[in-house]
Amino acid sequence: MLAREVLAVASGPGLFRLTDVLLEYQLSRPSAALGPLAEIVAPLTEELVQTLEVYLRRGSRRPAASELHVHPNTVDYRLRRVAELTGLDPTRIEHVTLLTAALAARRARP
Repeated sequence: MLAREVLAVASGPGLFRLTDVLLEYQLSRPSAALGPLAEIVAPLTEELVQTLEVYLRRGSRRPAASELHVHPNTVDYRLRRVAELTGLDPTRIEHVTLLTAALAARRARP
């Protein structure tokens, strides 16, 4: 049961332990905040969600572009679209935690 829950909140391929996804796991538990958090990223297309997840996991645009098999400028464009649609800029450290929480909440919703 716990393994499935950890897998549900983990982003990207690989093996994960609970300690690898503590923040995402805690933020994805049922609460009054879960829905509103998930709604932050609701306007994003699947392509933008994937780009955002990879960018946040990799930490910069070039490694993200390499993993996504796109040009780094494409990653920049998609991140600008994320900022336009959510009001949160994934390149600003003060927005990263909220975007990470929103993605975890999105994955946790049925």
